[in-house]
Amino acid sequence: MLHKGGPRLLVTDRQSALYLERAHVNVEGDRVVYHAADDELQRKYNIPHVNLAVLFIGQGTSITQAAMRLLGEEGVHLAVTGSGGTPLHMGGLTTYTATRHFREILPIYLSPDLSLIAAKTIMRDRTARMRKMGASVAGKWLQAREFETLKAACSDFETDLDTCTSLEQLLGFEGQFLKRCYAGFAALSGLAKGQIFRREAGAGEVSDAAPGPVRLINRLIDHGNYLCYGMAGAALWALGIPPHLSIFHGKTRAGGLVFDLADSFKDALVLPAAFSFARAKDVREAEHAFRARIIDAFDDRQILKEAIASVDRMLEIATPETEAHHA
Repeated sequence: MLHKGGPRLLVTDRQSALYLERAHVNVEGDRVVYHAADDELQRKYNIPHVNLAVLFIGQGTSITQAAMRLLGEEGVHLAVTGSGGTPLHMGGLTTYTATRHFREILPIYLSPDLSLIAAKTIMRDRTARMRKMGASVAGKWLQAREFETLKAACSDFETDLDTCTSLEQLLGFEGQFLKRCYAGFAALSGLAKGQIFRREAGAGEVSDAAPGPVRLINRLIDHGNYLCYGMAGAALWALGIPPHLSIFHGKTRAGGLVFDLADSFKDALVLPAAFSFARAKDVREAEHAFRARIIDAFDDRQILKEAIASVDRMLEIATPETEAHHA
């Protein structure tokens, strides 16, 4: 029987995410379960839908209508991913959220000055998490001990934020910051000794036999970014904020606020994880291990709480009163 009382746990009190691939999801009794094929063995597992924030459904996975209804009633955000993580996000409309966050972000979306203040707030969270999370996971996954290059990139970006006067200028500063982050992680991985890393979003499929480190890393970054967009989308959905109310990534870009919010944490997790596979030989093995690292990090680093904290900080700092004060 489907639960009718609405979600029983706040999104911030749940396990962050579960990823399924080549599985069938359905309802048995009052449980959501999935069946996975493994070397001709059919295995059944429970999905902790009451205690789950995001369900990522990968290739070869199907889901029944009853399962979708039960997940929606418990407030589980469904993120369907294709090859490499191409995102399609869904949130159930069976429950309703308060309108406070929507009402507070709307004037920010409509005002270029407030949008700039909000974007700077997100960027400062981005550098703070790069210093803390990025350094921590780089030490774990890359065995790195020296982070001066990344710290310098963060400090210089923060100085640029202090002098930035437009969203267009901020885009340029962000691009410079990212280039330095790519170079810094490439050096920590040892890639820079033999090959220069160039970021190419949407690099597509890579060969299992000979992936090439630069192409593989690009593919992993794409995939990790999409997972982070799922978490950012879940945070916005839980707060009742439409994902198209962008503050930074173009006012007409579909889902722009998802990309804005994901910027506050994705580089700190995705880049060190992706570059840690610079010497990987097996693409599928690298992808599975990479995905597991990112999803584990979502829980370890409490990314949903961090994302929601960034939204609250942004709304607190970028208010109409702030605009009047700066005017």
